[in-house]
Amino acid sequence: MNLRGKIALLLLAGVALLAHTAAVRAQSVEVFAAGSLRGVVGELTQRAAAAYHIEVKATFGASGLLRQRIEQGEAPDLFLSADLSAPRRLAVQGRTVAPVIAFAGNRMCIVSRRSAALTQRNLIERLLAPGVRLKTSTPVADPAGDYAWAIFEKIEALRPGAGAALKEKSRALMALTSTPAPNQSAAAALFAARQVDLSITYCSAAAALTQEVPGLASLEVPPRLDPHPVDGLAVLSLKPEALQVALLLLSEEGQALIAANGLVPVADLGSAGR
Repeated sequence: MNLRGKIALLLLAGVALLAHTAAVRAQSVEVFAAGSLRGVVGELTQRAAAAYHIEVKATFGASGLLRQRIEQGEAPDLFLSADLSAPRRLAVQGRTVAPVIAFAGNRMCIVSRRSAALTQRNLIERLLAPGVRLKTSTPVADPAGDYAWAIFEKIEALRPGAGAALKEKSRALMALTSTPAPNQSAAAALFAARQVDLSITYCSAAAALTQEVPGLASLEVPPRLDPHPVDGLAVLSLKPEALQVALLLLSEEGQALIAANGLVPVADLGSAGR
């Protein structure tokens, strides 16, 4: 089934359920969402409250870990993942009540100090340079780590041995931690403490990171190396309010929120350098 067909099916399911709901309706929706979607969900929460008097209770974290919590018995109404793999796995397990929907895209960026003079032309050499500390998220637990690994695999195809070397380099820093100051992100704390030199992250998060720490710059991963992340929505509950929130996210208004937060609206995924 193509994307339009899936959205149409979700719309029909939502209309049918809303039309036939006679019982007293719960007025809250529990959402598990990727940390990269914090801004989107925050604004979606405000819109849902204003338009439908629905309270959205959000829990944020790495998509792979949130998926594991659902598999272990926690029961949110919606799961907004930074990839399609985690919600599709829940669908295979029979935990979803509608087809998994792609609702946004992203890009991958590399954040470094401006003094590193990182460019798309010298990117691979700088990543491989001895002594350069490269930080990524942990694959499987966090899709950002899987996307970083996909970048390394594309580099491996261009330069045999380089991708494996980058995986080993980034593994050495996966457990690295630095206590953030109040209102400081974990990534900013690592740069501020000069524990990392380069970080592979979502472009939607890179702008905030470069504002947190003076002297940082963000570089988009070249299209030939970018895995072009796609975010997926899993509906896990028949609660009518959950369907209203899901439809709001897929609506023109919701997609405008996606764009305003630095992600790619689903209608533009086909032209986002893919």
